[in-house]
Amino acid sequence: MEETSRKWLRLASGVPLVCAARMVAFSCSRRRFLARSTAALAVGARGLGAVAAPLRLGLVADAQYADVPAQGTRHYRRSLARLEAAVADFAELPLAGCVHLGDLIDRDWDSFAPMLGALGRGQHRWHHLLGNHDFDVREEEKERVPALLGLPARRGVFDLPGWRCLLLDTNDVSRYAHPAGSPAREKAERELTRLIAARVRQAKPWNGGVGPVQLRWFETECAAARREGRRVLVLSHHPVWPAGDHCVWNAGEVLAAVDRQPNVVAWLNGHHHAGAYGERHGVPYVTLRGMVETADSTAYAVAILQADRLILEGRGREPSRELALRPWSAG
Repeated sequence: MEETSRKWLRLASGVPLVCAARMVAFSCSRRRFLARSTAALAVGARGLGAVAAPLRLGLVADAQYADVPAQGTRHYRRSLARLEAAVADFAELPLAGCVHLGDLIDRDWDSFAPMLGALGRGQHRWHHLLGNHDFDVREEEKERVPALLGLPARRGVFDLPGWRCLLLDTNDVSRYAHPAGSPAREKAERELTRLIAARVRQAKPWNGGVGPVQLRWFETECAAARREGRRVLVLSHHPVWPAGDHCVWNAGEVLAAVDRQPNVVAWLNGHHHAGAYGERHGVPYVTLRGMVETADSTAYAVAILQADRLILEGRGREPSRELALRPWSAG
């Protein structure tokens, strides 16, 4: 039985779900009050340069649910219960928020409803990244996916005290995220053909690229964060490092943009279900393992942001890590 499933069973038979007696009810509400209060403090006013206390984020990658039989190592139906268990775990923690790193579903529009329902029953706000499988819906539904996930745009940003979290759209230039016949799809088809001819390793149809407009936005946001005394944590679906078959098409351009921003101190992503880790110019790049993988285990994490380090507390197959961050000072 999975570690999180065991914890879920403990929760189901314990205080949080059986608040009958007054003392138990008080304990339950008090924990929730503390969790919400701590999270509210963590997402306080913009412009605070120093991090007064560790900030925690819940992280899940590639839940990839669909009501279909398992294929190979991917157990699609089991992802719903695994996500529910992760939400229950996160509800007991003082988190500043949670992030799903893309591929909430594997296919079909109807797969979104049970997953979003599970997230909505939690205690914390969820931020979503777009993954390639999130667009594995009918052509006429593709442009509706961001709004369904509560995204006003395909890229985004949220601030924590001393931090700016940038949510990149690594499906920006791709052959799956835009309707057939659209200029964006045709542009992506041409780009993929060019990259394949150039023998670019990650020129695969399940990957995408970050377009020039988004790259300029990225650098503008990093510069603004620098003026406000904020470190930058980048979150994406596709990796850019270490080099591999799952990286964004224009990983070199993206890495060059990161190199120009000294306050970018870490990058977290999903997509490659096996997970990966690499450090480049003092910046740790972590690929979280896919929750959908294996018959009997889960994978997710809690990230603890500190001024000089990033701690990942892994659950299930996700390893725990303590990563030093390159020094940066607003002064």
